[in-house]
Amino acid sequence: MANYEEETASTKLAAFIEKNKKFFIAAIVIIICAVIGYIIAASVMNKATAKNLQALDEIVFELTDKSSDLEEAEVETRRQTAIEKASAYVKKGGITGARANMLCADLTYQQKKYSESAEYWKETAKKAKKSYLAPIAYFNLAACNEELGQTDEAAANYKLAADSKDFVMREHAMFSYARVMETKGDYTEASAVYTELNDKYSDSEWANLAKSRLIALKNDGKIQ
Repeated sequence: MANYEEETASTKLAAFIEKNKKFFIAAIVIIICAVIGYIIAASVMNKATAKNLQALDEIVFELTDKSSDLEEAEVETRRQTAIEKASAYVKKGGITGARANMLCADLTYQQKKYSESAEYWKETAKKAKKSYLAPIAYFNLAACNEELGQTDEAAANYKLAADSKDFVMREHAMFSYARVMETKGDYTEASAVYTELNDKYSDSEWANLAKSRLIALKNDGKIQ
């Protein structure tokens, strides 16, 4: 009974988190913008880059300023305006292009335009290929893939995120990758990743969820 109750509670929590990907994506973008601001302040940049980043900061400010009491129609108008303004910077290289694409990716996801959001996340990953932003882009691209029913692509992108040992949400990425592989019927791979997650991050809530999935798979006869 205890195992069953643990499995049920953990599975419900996992379902809640996975159904609310937008919250996590939006939260990530906010955090990253703050981190980027810190890095930029501590480094030397040319005037053009500084000007472009200031312009993007202004776009974000116009988007969020006194927005808590706005009706959805007004929020949507702001989203669309922000996308149109940020689009002028998405083809630029470096941090400017990466940040512009991240902003557009998040906003189009909120609009449920998952194909567009996916393209923006792909561009973010390309422009930030060797930076800590890449696994974030892959993770959110995978979320878009899932919304579009692209299971193979989702698995591949979650794995790219999970393979980044410095990714701040690595445990979540590992769990999501295993969950998708389980959906695909690859129980051997799913159980291997669940086990690795449980072994390496035993204190993590994601490890607890992984343990619950291992219990469920064994109970269903999917694994030994």
